[in-house]
Amino acid sequence: MKLTANKITFFRIILVPPIIVFMFLKDVFTAAPIIALVIFLAAAATDAFDGKYARKTNTVSGFGKFLDPICDKIFAYGIMIAFIFIGTFYNEHMVVTYINMFSIITMLTREFAIAAIRQIAAIKNVVIGADLFGKIKTDLTFISFGFFIVALFDNGNATVATVINVFYWIGTAIFYAATVFSVLSGINYYIKNKESLKFD
Repeated sequence: MKLTANKITFFRIILVPPIIVFMFLKDVFTAAPIIALVIFLAAAATDAFDGKYARKTNTVSGFGKFLDPICDKIFAYGIMIAFIFIGTFYNEHMVVTYINMFSIITMLTREFAIAAIRQIAAIKNVVIGADLFGKIKTDLTFISFGFFIVALFDNGNATVATVINVFYWIGTAIFYAATVFSVLSGINYYIKNKESLKFD
């Protein structure tokens, strides 16, 4: 079976369920978050590899440009929902919890807005790919998730718990940065494609 960029992209979605399963198994056996992290890193690597592979094999397509951000959303928001159920975004400091919820709502609003823009553009046979701000947002989101997954690790050691707490706050800071780029991306999408939103 021939390897294609689109198959690599689909592979990212296939890895989402096992990542989530091992995240939820964190209280069943200690190594579960580590296994989840390894699978997560493999899935995240496909995000960088599929585009490069498409360009290298000269197989860049409109469908691929459409598929890649869709798979990114399934990957990112599937794991984000898992974090919400696990309680990653809830903090003893309520201000942090509120900021986390605001960040999630902001990202989701941006996704719905851009989906609407893409849908309108599609009616006019215009394919809109990901922009630079969107790619940075995606990369930062994935990096923050990596830190959050590490923060799920708990072997009962106080020193390890302190280090894990640092990972959690680093992940939180990166997640906030991703939120900022999410807003910038949404604005950029509108400015660059506002002509496609006009109907005759």
